[in-house]
Amino acid sequence: MMNNRPILFKTILSKLFIFIVGNILKLTPSFALRLACYIASVVTIIFLKNKRTLLFDNLRLSFKTKSQLQILKLAIKTGQRTVEQGLLSLALPFIKASDLQKKFTITNKSLGEIRDHCEGENGVLWLIPHFCHADALSLVPKYIGNDHEVNALYRPLKNRNLNNFIKSSRERFGMRTIDRKNGGMLKTLKVLKKGNTLIMLFDQNAGGAGTLIDFMGRQCSCTTLPDILFDKYKPKVLFVYTRRTGFWESTIEVEAMDDLKETELVIEQANFWLEKKLREDQALCESWLWLHQRWKPNVGQPRKGKIR
Repeated sequence: MMNNRPILFKTILSKLFIFIVGNILKLTPSFALRLACYIASVVTIIFLKNKRTLLFDNLRLSFKTKSQLQILKLAIKTGQRTVEQGLLSLALPFIKASDLQKKFTITNKSLGEIRDHCEGENGVLWLIPHFCHADALSLVPKYIGNDHEVNALYRPLKNRNLNNFIKSSRERFGMRTIDRKNGGMLKTLKVLKKGNTLIMLFDQNAGGAGTLIDFMGRQCSCTTLPDILFDKYKPKVLFVYTRRTGFWESTIEVEAMDDLKETELVIEQANFWLEKKLREDQALCESWLWLHQRWKPNVGQPRKGKIR
């Protein structure tokens, strides 16, 4: 019992810290938070060499025609959006549902698109990109209603207290979460088999087990799970994402995936869809998570036809 006291004390302190920080963020004026995000972005670029190198390499190699000044401006913007998303994750559970619905809206067209596909027998697969305010998508089950089950596949955080906090936040409005570990992949099969909705982020590096796919002019390791699920159940595939309209404000948008070509993979079309957004839409480009190792060298398997 005595040995458990330091762990219990640390857990209580962590929860108290999250509670205090979350409520402070909720009560802080947006102009002050915007300034804090800008300062944090600039400080990261100036003082954190590894982060700066990663960010600028990602941007330069993806946008080879942009000037150094354009790359710098984009780097600062995307840094701001990354910090803004992090702050939202902490504050989200403490903001009233009615206020969140005013901040993160969905059009009747997008909501209709989601509801229409909920009626299918093969389930629905939402592919989510890392745009700013992605955590606000946890509101969507509240918009849909209680007659359809929505499940989100997620990668657990190393810090248990923070992981439980984020998990609880995402489940607040009826979304169910599936841990990638502890049989999570098998659970995703059951979701679609029952005709329900499965949500997954598709634009993370998949490591050595992933398939190498072209994205932004370079190959990167991509998850094979969307194609495994699609080949088995033929679910309807939707791109569901947040378009930032202001500080902690976004519209939730939905686009159906086009029919696949003869040998095209779901993840290939997803990459093409995302690349088009990043190259043609400045607001979405600024809000994507450029501060992560999307293009890790020497990882991933060569593409070998259709994934089965």
